[in-house]
Amino acid sequence: MARRKSFVIDPQGRRRLTRSEKIGIGSVATLIGVAALGVVAGILLDRLLDFDDALDAGGEWDEGGGVGTRWQ
Repeated sequence: MARRKSFVIDPQGRRRLTRSEKIGIGSVATLIGVAALGVVAGILLDRLLDFDDALDAGGEWDEGGGVGTRWQ
């Protein structure tokens, strides 16, 4: 027969969280925080860097005349 979980009740009558529940909430909060930081970092990089210019090698690939005309 399975043993019943014991819960701690605080003086206000509320059930306190178990250790695994606290770890689960902390993990979810950490994941949300890291995701938010990633979004903010992505927005900042997008605003600060113009990737069209960063990836451009000095000219268009399809402008004709071969590779040598891109650096003239």
